[in-house]
Amino acid sequence: MENTVNNTASTRLDAPVTRGRRTIDAPVRAFHWLFALSFTGAWLTAESERWQAVHITLGYAFGGLLLFRLLYGLMGPRHARLALLWRRAGGIGEWLRHAISGRPDLTRLATLGMPVAMVLLLLVAAPLVLSGYAGHVDWLGQEDALEEVHEFMANAALTLVIVHLALIALVSTVRRKNMALPMLSGRATGSGPDLVKANRGWLGLLVIAAFVGFVAWQLSQAPVADPALSADWPAQSAQDDDDDDDD
Repeated sequence: MENTVNNTASTRLDAPVTRGRRTIDAPVRAFHWLFALSFTGAWLTAESERWQAVHITLGYAFGGLLLFRLLYGLMGPRHARLALLWRRAGGIGEWLRHAISGRPDLTRLATLGMPVAMVLLLLVAAPLVLSGYAGHVDWLGQEDALEEVHEFMANAALTLVIVHLALIALVSTVRRKNMALPMLSGRATGSGPDLVKANRGWLGLLVIAAFVGFVAWQLSQAPVADPALSADWPAQSAQDDDDDDDD
């Protein structure tokens, strides 16, 4: 009897700690959070002249992150492929067929809505970045039209972000499981083999370092306005005009 108890206790102590399955690697997680940070920062600084340099810098960083995700989604490991995200979003077609036949599954719809929102966000991101850049450099002399396109795309992206967050909260509540946790830890609860064999932490750190380095370098190149000169500018400009008229 004593040996049985000792063996049982030993088995429990020696059992490996279950951390869940690895489902998302470090580069995808780094992209996700930096992408969200860039968009949020650019949105908050969009209407401020004082923070215009920050807005432009974060817009460039947003575009760079999008380019990285497209390349990683085309040439990276299977779990990070954009084709896989597209297939998950494509499940909405099967859901519609079941709904038409009288078998709508609202929980399944919310789950499918998350990849659908991500696909649409990636599609909106490209024209958002391009319209912002083209308007900033006054490409083709259509600054006003491009600004309207940029604002429309920004509002569309914000709507998709809100929908994405709302679906995560809804599915987490229904399933009683934090659906955002894998994007933080890279692991999902439950037993089974890892879907991601290599975490690629070095690449995740490289993405973060490139982002921080670019933002710091870009902001260091931005001209710093002298408040005293800015305050005197209207009067000085008027004086210069008077001098020109006298000449």
